[in-house]
Formats: sequence, C-alpha cells, structure tokens
Amino acid sequence: MKKKSIWIIVIVIILILAGGGTYYFIRNNQQSESQTTATTPKKVNKPKKKVIPKKKAISIVAIGDSLTEGIGDSKSVGGGYVTRLQSKVQKKYKVKTQSHNYGVSGDTSSQIMARIESDKKMHQDLPKADIITVTVGGNDFMHLLQKKGIDLTEGNIADEQVQFDKRLTKLLTDIRSYNSDAPIYLIGIYNPFSIYLSNVKNAKTAFINWNEGSAKVASGFNKTYFVDINNLYQNKSIDKKVKKTGVNPYLYKKDHFHPNGIGYDMMTQKVFDKVNDTTKEWLFK
Repeated sequence: MKKKSIWIIVIVIILILAGGGTYYFIRNNQQSESQTTATTPKKVNKPKKKVIPKKKAISIVAIGDSLTEGIGDSKSVGGGYVTRLQSKVQKKYKVKTQSHNYGVSGDTSSQIMARIESDKKMHQDLPKADIITVTVGGNDFMHLLQKKGIDLTEGNIADEQVQFDKRLTKLLTDIRSYNSDAPIYLIGIYNPFSIYLSNVKNAKTAFINWNEGSAKVASGFNKTYFVDINNLYQNKSIDKKVKKTGVNPYLYKKDHFHPNGIGYDMMTQKVFDKVNDTTKEWLFK
C-alpha cells in the first residue's frame, strides 16, 4: 500500500508539473503574439492618385498675318511656327494633333477681324479648337512706317499703339465669341528694323512699349497668354553683323523682315514653352 501511495503521489506531481509547463508555454506564446501585433504597424493603403484623362486629339487654330502663314520659311518644313508647334505637341504629349492655318500675308489687325467675321470655315474650326494662336501688329506698324517714312517719331509709334490696342481688344473679343474655353497665345511683334529705324530716337523702347501694351490687353482676357519675341532675333553680336553686312542670320534674306527656317524654329520654341506651361488649359478633358 505504501508503494502504491508513493506512485500515486509521484504521478500527481508529474501531471501538475506537465500542466504548469503547458500553461507557461501557451501563456508565453500568447504574450509573444500580443507583443508582435502591438509592435507591427498596420499596413495603410495610400489613396490612389486621381488620373485625369487626356484628350484623344488636339486641334490648333492659328489666326494672323504672314508670321502665321509662314512667309520666309524653308521649303523643307514650311508653315512657319504653326507646322512646328503641331509637331512638337504631338511628339511631346503622344496625342494626335492637327492644325488649321488662317494666316494671310500683309493682313493688319482690321483685316484679320474682317476675316474672322466672314470666314465660314473659321467659324467651324474655332469652336472646336483646343489651342488658338494669334500673330498681329507687324503690318499695322509697317503701314505706319510707310506712311511716315524717315519722319517717323517715337510719338507717332505711341499714338498708333493706343489705336492698335483698341483694335486688338476687339479682335480678341471676336475670337472669344466663338470659343470661350481654349487658351489663346498672342505672339508679340519683334524689331527687325535695327538698320531702318536708326534715325528714330528710342525706337527699341517704342517696340518694348508696344509689346507691353499688347500684353496688358491680353491679360484682360480669360486664358490668354502673351508670348514676347521682341528680342528673339537681336543681341549685341547679331547687331554688329547686321550693321556690317546688312544681313540678320535669323531673317529671310529676300525681305530682311520675316524669319527664315532657323528664325521660325526659335519662335516656335518660345510659343511651345508657354503652351507647355499651361497644359491644364488644353490637354485634359
């Protein structure tokens, strides 16, 4: 009996120890899992960026004078800045792009307005335009130069600028009547007359003031941007060559007024820089 009692006691002790070990293991494992859960941060799903779909096709409508038409451009390209702008937009943004060139050589602001009023094809294309470009003012200035000749003064230029700004306001208003949403890129005039206007005091200042006036008019219209090209074909080095040879390497040799192929490359880049900075206005739906 004593041996049997001893064995019973031994078995009970073993069971107690085994049960305690199991409890310790389970308890320790639960604590470990609890600590792991507490120290491991929950994975937070970041909100997805909203992707704004691009338009499938872009339409450029170019309105203006000989600079829009592309007079002086190389035969290998043609179309002046309009052809180049179309190519740059299509290549950069991988979107089908077409252009409609309504540039007519010799047109003044008044003549451009008359065409906007009467051209039925333009009436069809303007409302569909995603990008609108305008060149105007060069011929208005040329008419003044032809009228005054060597007697042209800074005051004459200032007086004509006031009248031109009024016509420009009307021209932009007319364009907006057909399309209120597409951005308009108004390209300023440049001074190719560094030789011809040498007799006019402060001629360079007059061109600066003229462009500043155009920029101010543009700022009064929604989504309308002024592109300044006044100094595009001038610098000290070029001016010296022009005075010595009578030839500007960026201008068309036959008239020394319109850009040549390189000149249009430079103009296009200025326009494209502005277009590129304002993609939200024309690229997205």
